[in-house]
Amino acid sequence: MSGRLVNTGEAPEQYTRAMVRALSLLARRQHAARELETKLLRNFEQPVIQRVLARLSELGHVDDPAFAREYARQRFERSPRAPLAVVSELIKRGVRRDTAEEAVTLVLAEGGLEEDLLAETAARKKLAAFQNLKPSEQKIRLFRFLSSRGFAKAAALRVVERILEPTGKSN
Repeated sequence: MSGRLVNTGEAPEQYTRAMVRALSLLARRQHAARELETKLLRNFEQPVIQRVLARLSELGHVDDPAFAREYARQRFERSPRAPLAVVSELIKRGVRRDTAEEAVTLVLAEGGLEEDLLAETAARKKLAAFQNLKPSEQKIRLFRFLSSRGFAKAAALRVVERILEPTGKSN
């Protein structure tokens, strides 16, 4: 859509206010287009929002593939989850499934990451919280934790067995 107003009854100040709000949201963190649209819908009409999103996309401020890659990269580094869980989170944020899957695959390949490695990283971070528990309870809680992060049961079990010795202490 062009930068000119279409006869939709919208006022130029609405566009300006919507643009300022969108830029304010983007200044805090990157957003997927759909996520930004949802936030703007609270205060603005759809035609204004579409013009704002189109302009922000032209300027490179709204880029779903870049957003998805950065989101996946941060998720795997800070709070590891299974790849499918990250894809699901991206979809909930409004990223198309194919874009989310492509971004996750790319980030995994770039980082040399695989599910067991991500699960082990998450488990080792969480293990400190379970140090005062009995070995059997540590195993159960760690397994549940990894399952809640979307890791396959087989991967979770392999990791739990690997990082907990039979005595219940970490390697």
